[in-house]
Amino acid sequence: MAFGNLIDKAKDLSSAAADKAKDMTSAAADTAGKFLDEFNEALPTMRALGFTIRDFRMSMGLIPEASAKLIASVDAINVSRLDELIAHHRDKKLLVAFLKALQAAYHVKEQLGEASFKSVEMDVTLALPPHISVGFGNSTPATAATAAHT
Repeated sequence: MAFGNLIDKAKDLSSAAADKAKDMTSAAADTAGKFLDEFNEALPTMRALGFTIRDFRMSMGLIPEASAKLIASVDAINVSRLDELIAHHRDKKLLVAFLKALQAAYHVKEQLGEASFKSVEMDVTLALPPHISVGFGNSTPATAATAAHT
């Protein structure tokens, strides 16, 4: 009789674990969908600033991740316009985070003095928490995009 109870408990635990895994997978898919919605909402403004998407990657797991590399010409970015865009889109948290990261990077770049760069690249990882990295390079955006596909 005790063995039968043990088997029943094992079945119950197995069923509960399967249900929990299903719930977690569903939650991960929902989170990934929210990340992509916010990213897509930010894209028109980023494109208006001259950015194009060079790479995109999606990873599913307990905490899903979406990552992208956005690239633009340094000359295409109007740094004074960033404050206006931040104020205008203050309710769009991800876009504001992109713009503030870009703004901070340009302020640091100014302190480098005579350093000359042709491109600005944003590496964006949408996860919990999101991560935005901005860098400057010497390849032109078209050259960098071509090199990535060869």
